[in-house]
Amino acid sequence: MFIGHFAVAYLLIALFPAVPPLVVLFGVSFPDLLWPILVLSGKERVTVSPDTPLQNAIGFTSYPFSHSLVTGTLIATIPGFFIGCLISPVAGIVFVVASASHWLLDVVTHKKDLPVLGTVRDTKVGLGLWNYPRSAFVLELLFYSVITVLTVPSPLVVSLLALGFAFHLINANSFLGFSKANPFTTRTYAILALFGFLVFIGIAAWIFTGM
Repeated sequence: MFIGHFAVAYLLIALFPAVPPLVVLFGVSFPDLLWPILVLSGKERVTVSPDTPLQNAIGFTSYPFSHSLVTGTLIATIPGFFIGCLISPVAGIVFVVASASHWLLDVVTHKKDLPVLGTVRDTKVGLGLWNYPRSAFVLELLFYSVITVLTVPSPLVVSLLALGFAFHLINANSFLGFSKANPFTTRTYAILALFGFLVFIGIAAWIFTGM
């Protein structure tokens, strides 16, 4: 899931207007910002099939730090603590909650590869929506659109909808398989994931700043 995480960010921004939007946007993205760094450094592992671009062919073989519910949330408390000291305790708590929400949404889309504790012997969960890629494409876009319309101030709705639609279309090959082969290696996939989240965060924060 990609744009769906930002739908949750918009909801949290509406619920906690005193918290800077940038804190929330980084919070919901935190696991997927941490994950590429850990993959590139060899601390976590992913396998990308060269034969298909579909998300359900990606093997998240080991990501106990970035994508486990317990360990990942504990790691999020580190930046959350500093945010709490620098901005406000509420901002720090919202950051951690936003980070934990990432795991909850990923449970819907991922296969049974999401660790709960982040330990060597661990239960892994996932409802596997990615096994139905066309449905996943439509449902994620619908989820993003509905939450955006319901929670975002009306002057920002069109801009944020356009942002979500644009990035969802950029990512459409991973749902709809336009190319037979996967154009990305494991390394480039990790780099693009990091770049994609940072660019989306930057544009969304800029839109919110213009309120």
